[in-house]
Amino acid sequence: MLTENKHVSVLFADVCDSTALLQHSDPEEARNYLGKALNQLAEAVETYGGTVSQLLGDGLVALFGAPLAQEDHALRACLAALKMQRATVPGHDVQGVASPTLRIGINSGEVLVGVVGQYDWSHYGADGKTIHLASRLEKMAPPGGILVSAATQRLVAQQIETRSVGTRQIRGLDEPIELHEVVVETESSAAAPLTRKQRWAPLVGREDSLRILAGDLEVVRKGGMRTIGLCGDAGIGKSRLVADWTAALASEGMDVCVSQARGYASTRAYSAAADLIASLVGLVQMNVTDVRQSARQALIEGWPAEGAEHLAAASDLLGLAAPDQAWLALNPVQRRRRIGEALLWLVRRRARSGPFVLVLEDVFLADRESRRLFEALLPKLQELPVLVCVSYRPDFEHQWRQAPWFVERMIEPLHDGQMLRLARALLGDDPSVLGVMNELVARADGNPFFLEQLVITLIDDGSLEGTPGAYRLQRPLGELRVPGSIAAVIGARTDRLPEAAKSALEAAAVLGDPITRDLIATMQAVDIARAEELLALCVASGLLSCPEQTSLSLEPQAFAFRHALVRDVVLGVLTRSRLKALHRQAFLALHAQPGAADADAAPVLAHHSFKGEEWEQAAKFAIKSMARAISHSANQEALQLFEKGIQAARRVDGAPTAQALELALRLEAIGAMMALGQIDDIFSNMERAEAIAVQLNDQRARAAVSTETAVFLWMRGRFEQGLRYASQGLEAARLAQRRHMTMAAHQTRLLHLHALGRYAEAAIEGNVLLSEYGPELSAHYVQPGWAAIPIINLYAFHASTLWRLGDSEAGSAFCAKAYEILSNIDHPYSRLLVDTVQSQMWIENDELDRAERMMRVDLQQCLTHNVPTMLSVCMGVLGSALARNGKAAEAVPMLERGFADRIYEAAGPYGRTFMRVSLGVAYRKLRRLDDAIAVGRKAVEQAAEEYGHQTEALYELAETLRHAGDQAGAEAHFKRVALAAERLGMPHYQRRAAAALADWRKDGHAA
Repeated sequence: MLTENKHVSVLFADVCDSTALLQHSDPEEARNYLGKALNQLAEAVETYGGTVSQLLGDGLVALFGAPLAQEDHALRACLAALKMQRATVPGHDVQGVASPTLRIGINSGEVLVGVVGQYDWSHYGADGKTIHLASRLEKMAPPGGILVSAATQRLVAQQIETRSVGTRQIRGLDEPIELHEVVVETESSAAAPLTRKQRWAPLVGREDSLRILAGDLEVVRKGGMRTIGLCGDAGIGKSRLVADWTAALASEGMDVCVSQARGYASTRAYSAAADLIASLVGLVQMNVTDVRQSARQALIEGWPAEGAEHLAAASDLLGLAAPDQAWLALNPVQRRRRIGEALLWLVRRRARSGPFVLVLEDVFLADRESRRLFEALLPKLQELPVLVCVSYRPDFEHQWRQAPWFVERMIEPLHDGQMLRLARALLGDDPSVLGVMNELVARADGNPFFLEQLVITLIDDGSLEGTPGAYRLQRPLGELRVPGSIAAVIGARTDRLPEAAKSALEAAAVLGDPITRDLIATMQAVDIARAEELLALCVASGLLSCPEQTSLSLEPQAFAFRHALVRDVVLGVLTRSRLKALHRQAFLALHAQPGAADADAAPVLAHHSFKGEEWEQAAKFAIKSMARAISHSANQEALQLFEKGIQAARRVDGAPTAQALELALRLEAIGAMMALGQIDDIFSNMERAEAIAVQLNDQRARAAVSTETAVFLWMRGRFEQGLRYASQGLEAARLAQRRHMTMAAHQTRLLHLHALGRYAEAAIEGNVLLSEYGPELSAHYVQPGWAAIPIINLYAFHASTLWRLGDSEAGSAFCAKAYEILSNIDHPYSRLLVDTVQSQMWIENDELDRAERMMRVDLQQCLTHNVPTMLSVCMGVLGSALARNGKAAEAVPMLERGFADRIYEAAGPYGRTFMRVSLGVAYRKLRRLDDAIAVGRKAVEQAAEEYGHQTEALYELAETLRHAGDQAGAEAHFKRVALAAERLGMPHYQRRAAAALADWRKDGHAA
């Protein structure tokens, strides 16, 4: 059984009290009576293109919008219901049985429909509300009444007269719902809804189109005939443009006649021609019995004598009288000719008194016989002062394209500025809706109808409150769902495709981008020529577009959806099982393409394999996608991929394979967690990774876990313990004979030795990496579990090490090498790492302006690229540059805010130390010496195992004590600095401490 989700209107109809009605009839009479009643109901359903889903003894269930989607399904359902209520059962008076009274309920929404045997059978969807509610409405409707839900009423509000009956609690639903009753007693026709259309937004962005139409009218004023084809996609604004244009013409006294084809009448021969004749003679109402007599009388009395030969054709076409014998004697060809002659005579008559404007709206919906009449009519108007305007969609084929009197005017999508004007007109200028406007405009993508419907949806679901042009946002905007009205318009177009083309369109919707004939051919198991043919049908239907491609291009021709909402609607009708199958096909097709092994292909392959439940492949490509995301500093994206990868790995058959995949995912995630400062998550992640490594008894796994544990401990400031883990990781990597793992272990040892202030050993570690791991470092990618590109990480820490050992020239040279690589790679975390080292060297050399400029930019880059682990470090270095550059008054509030916001928590101890030392210097520069001493002592205390940073903190504290006049304290701290600097090999601080002590002794001798 094939099933799909569709937006439909469900109609339940039931004969009231049928048992009591037939209590005096024998069984055969009762059966005949009910049979005739049900036939009347079924005929009404079929008249408006519905499908009888079930017969219920004395009632039925009907679907409108399935199996083929209909953009006006709610209108069709209401018109069918009105026809049912106004019908009588043939022969009921003869049988002595009262005419039946009906209860009808209609609801619109999404249902799951499919074909079982020879019946269309609608199933409950995920929540079963749509059909359940329609059934409840039928039972609640008054005898002779039609009760509709708010969902249906919204779709027909401008076309069917209804009255609200308030909100009611429905059994099975949590919240009461708003209900409406269709006004049955109004004597209107099936064409009457077209006269009820209302507009609640101004015409925007069509000034050029109105000027062009005015120019076309000038041609007619000079005595020529012209036909304009207004061509545009559904919802683009053709009808609105015509309405405003013709209203302006009528107000100027221009003779205007407007007729619109109706989709629900397209199966009735000459229905569009009948509507045009009715408009030409001034008749609008013609379908209700007691209106026909007055209409006929008016038609006959007003019909000119010179056109008497055309009265029979018009009267028969309008159904205002039984045809006479002469008319019945004509064959179909003769009748068509007579109807055409009547139309031509009516138009000529209207054009006698001057220019005449004739509008045929939505001509693509006209029935086939009417279209043939129109095609024959237009060339015959060439000598008349007539401006004919026909509107249609791009996939409509007509015979006038090459005619000299025809010109096509494309109605293009509105640009963003025009859409924003329209959005402001709809929503107003309340600050709460300003942010919503851009999202709505982007979603509507130039289509004004889509924008209006998206706004209506937000009003209906309570997100917006107020009046047109003055709305307020009541709650945060969630995911924008596709309104049922838009889904119906698009669904009707997709269902007109041949089955194979529709299947190709579904494959394209799942595929997303790129959509090529090669991929569609693979997914659909057809040859390339057939795939191109199917895609061409989708293009011709206005659902896909195909950009022009030069003959020299080597790229495969790419297709795209004409509008993003088209893709959303196509995806929305697919069942879970169909989606799964298509995603699997998409994965297999993409995986077979050249370049599938490239990192850029990984995210798409991960997506399709996950949705297609190819779990092992999903986990593998999640790992590759995470590495790619981390390399672009898209760390949040990497962690989202991590969650999906873990889900996939846990569904893989075979415990060892599943565990190996999970371990790889967890190790890869460390880099993203590290960049985002998610310390607790790193710890729990490493616990699980270590447990898996033990279970696998794999030296490679143990090496990876030990190294990543060392990275975690570095972030927590536990450097001695981290160094031991890094050494264990190095040993395990050597046993596993994995050079990239030994390189990672050496890098981790470098980090810890640098943090511990063991700079001489750190320099040796850096030299080992530079001399022995050239090939591993030449690949400029982010290592699993790392936040920085390995070679950049090495250059940055090696530069910092050499500078602290007194060789600032060598340090600057390694920074320059890093910048050369980064000139070709966009990786914000790596650049920030190098910038902080370079800026510290500039500060030491009193190049304060350069350091300040760089760190101001970097502080913003931390926020822009969401790199919280570097935020406190950058702020600390910037604070130091500002304080020493005469801008301590700016540095203090910045650093105080940073501490208040606890931004250092993401970076571990490094960032906190930098911030405290800089804040102490800034306080000292402002002569807030007590604050400077307190902060300085805290910095020394918290530096803990960061012996190099602790030495710097000691020096600044000593300087503050000297400024405060605490000579003994200052001398003691300068001595500590001298001893520490000598032990760690920091000549810069050795010299500074020695100079301070020398000055101290000189001052003492002078005293």
